[in-house]
Amino acid sequence: MPPPNVLVVDDSPFAAKALVHVLEARGLVARAASTMDEAMSICAESHPGVLVTDVCMPNIDLLDLCRRVRAAANGRRTSVVLFSAHSQQETSDKVAATGADAFVEKRQGVETVASRVEGLCAALAGNLSH
Repeated sequence: MPPPNVLVVDDSPFAAKALVHVLEARGLVARAASTMDEAMSICAESHPGVLVTDVCMPNIDLLDLCRRVRAAANGRRTSVVLFSAHSQQETSDKVAATGADAFVEKRQGVETVASRVEGLCAALAGNLSH
């Protein structure tokens, strides 16, 4: 069974596309969005199993984004990876409220984010095949 689709949301289109490029180089199917409307349009088309999103975005409410992406999954599991320029300690309230599966500081780089996403995709694909 193929791995689940990945949705990358960041208010910086450049950052989102860079992460998509790294994920695709690892054999994953990923799409980028920089607005809530784009994110929900992608969810309607591809029902992502993993959401990767920046924690602090000026035009997107993180909790609303996570809630809406999970609701669009129609009961299927959606894993969430948060990444931020701020430390997890600085953003702990938001991280806890989302029920995120992983948190990565941006300074750790896109390869670290991609590794976390790859692991979650493998776990989801394993759960789907049982």
